[in-house]
Amino acid sequence: MKSPTPTTSSSRVYRGATAEDRRQQRHERLLEAAFESFARHGITRTTMRDICAVARLTDRYFYESFRNTDDAFDAVYQWQKGQLMARLTGAMQDAPRSLMELARAGLRAFYEFMKEDPRRAQVLLIDAFSANQQTLAKSRAAMSQYATLVNQLAQELYPHMRQQDFNIEMMTWGLLGMTLQVGINWAQGGYKQPIEEVLAYNLYAWQGLEAWIGRMISDAKEKDLRRRATDPKPGEFGVPPGLTND
Repeated sequence: MKSPTPTTSSSRVYRGATAEDRRQQRHERLLEAAFESFARHGITRTTMRDICAVARLTDRYFYESFRNTDDAFDAVYQWQKGQLMARLTGAMQDAPRSLMELARAGLRAFYEFMKEDPRRAQVLLIDAFSANQQTLAKSRAAMSQYATLVNQLAQELYPHMRQQDFNIEMMTWGLLGMTLQVGINWAQGGYKQPIEEVLAYNLYAWQGLEAWIGRMISDAKEKDLRRRATDPKPGEFGVPPGLTND
């Protein structure tokens, strides 16, 4: 008779869950508890014991998932940032291809995401930018992802902007900074203003950008028309065909 295969500790089933299942469940509880603790106390005042108390787990299990509270904060930040980027990308990809509609869709997705769970503002907007150089670096990296998305859309809408010496990247960072500051003030004020009002203040800047781009394109066309009007035509003034600038 064949002996039964030994059950290893990693595959042992307890109440229908393997050891790996239970470890994953503990990790998810700790991640949610860390999110709650950072939002409640801020990153500088949150301790490992705060997180364990909310999760109702011992410190032994905390160290099963995280090295320290900074590691836990990074996990929470990456979790929420990933959800935000997915929301933004989906909203902007589905929006009509115009500057104002894309801006409206992206801003609405951002502010709705923050308001849906007020804890997000503390983690993504406040602590991430003010706690220390490490969290600041992560925040700037996240902003770079969004800036890249905006730049790609700008190139799609205005493929000739690079030829006009227009620094799209610098403009994008400026608009992002405004979006974040408005979001922080809105969150710290308890989200009292309706989203439509918050959007309106942001969109004033985007309307200015749209008008600026329109003037640049118009000026470039007018300059090109003047150049073409003054360029000698083939055969005129002794200029052989094929040697004009056209």
